[in-house]
Amino acid sequence: MPLINALKRCRRTLSHLIKNRLKRTQMFPFGFRADSSTSIAWSVSADGGGQGGRILVGAHSALDAGVILRANGNTISIGRNSTINPYCMIHGGGGITIGDGVRIGPHTVITAANHIFDDPSRPIYLQGECKKGIVIENDVWIGSGAGILDGVVVATGTVVGAGAVVTKSTPAYSVVVGVPAKVIKMRI
Repeated sequence: MPLINALKRCRRTLSHLIKNRLKRTQMFPFGFRADSSTSIAWSVSADGGGQGGRILVGAHSALDAGVILRANGNTISIGRNSTINPYCMIHGGGGITIGDGVRIGPHTVITAANHIFDDPSRPIYLQGECKKGIVIENDVWIGSGAGILDGVVVATGTVVGAGAVVTKSTPAYSVVVGVPAKVIKMRI
């Protein structure tokens, strides 16, 4: 019985490795590069968006089911040992850097672009976009359903509460919650 169980585990591991390799190969033409130790769910969608757009994923990171990565001609960089949980949308129009050891909860939206809407006499879609970029530093935990908006730096050690909308940069080792997100306490 132990031999049969060991063979089953070996088969599952081999199947997982083959699927990860196929997924990386499938997304390679679209600017996607991931370390061979990265776990990639079959339903991940990644596109650099042409014009040199790239998506780079570090060692021992994981992209779970339904994750959508769109670099839109810029760069989305995800560090080592980071986890993007199910159904996250990462839109990198202005570029996004995610550090090492970051945990991003399910259904989180990270958008590094914002529409300009200053001129009411012109349709919004004709006014262009502002693209400042987003930086999420190391050892950050972003709760389920959070939103991180363009121009924000989520500092090292920050905890973002579930459902929070981060519109301004956070201090290191803070806990932020609410809409818009506000600091409720410091971790140190």
